[in-house]
Amino acid sequence: MTRVRGRAWVAAAATAVLAAAFVASGLGNVVVSLVAASWLVLLPILALAQPAPPISELRARRFSFYATSVAVLAVAGLLTLAVAAGLSHPPGLRLDWPSPPVRVLGPAALLTLAGVAVAFLFRGLSGFLGWRETEVVHGIIPVTGREKGMFVLLAATAGFCEELVFRGFLPGFIMPWSASYLLGALPVAVVFGFLHAYQGPHGIARAAAIGGILAVGVAWTGSLWPSIFAHAVLDLLFGLVLNKSLLGEPPAEPAVKGAKWT
Repeated sequence: MTRVRGRAWVAAAATAVLAAAFVASGLGNVVVSLVAASWLVLLPILALAQPAPPISELRARRFSFYATSVAVLAVAGLLTLAVAAGLSHPPGLRLDWPSPPVRVLGPAALLTLAGVAVAFLFRGLSGFLGWRETEVVHGIIPVTGREKGMFVLLAATAGFCEELVFRGFLPGFIMPWSASYLLGALPVAVVFGFLHAYQGPHGIARAAAIGGILAVGVAWTGSLWPSIFAHAVLDLLFGLVLNKSLLGEPPAEPAVKGAKWT
């Protein structure tokens, strides 16, 4: 606990310094700069410092974990939409809808295939490098019908809100420093990876790689929507369809009490 508090203070200080640098360089006002700095520094450090919950507790409270995550992501998305008005340079959040619809669906399908390929690449490398999925990763895979229903909502919320933050707001915010969308979006993808610290070191790298692919999709299409759809579909595939082939068989867990939606 002492170590977590120490890292929290370090993270808060680093966030304040980065936010001050953003304000001084004219990237945004104090509020926008604090939000951006928190996403880039504070939350990744806290994610790295946060101890994993007991696996038995996580399994017993999966539904609550999903519901809480949906609420947190929704707040993050709404906050991002609110502060994005403070972006001082175009093209903003890139939420314009491409026309015709094939310009969304085609790129989204390609991004999804690329994300699945990266996930299986990491799965293949695990045999050579001795990587193991953490207990937390296995523990958050939905089991009951009720959990699966909430997981679908979580995937949709994560697809929209995380793309809004990590492929929309943050790369657009720092673009005056990075000079191009991709040069800003790729480092942000690394930050996105660190927010998946519960997946272990290779899980961080895997999330960062997929984040980089989604950023390429935004640079290619000029819109967030293909990456939003691809992100949501990838989460659904990883959690509901491909979890055993990607993660291996989960450790045995006790039977869940109560009614199941199966």
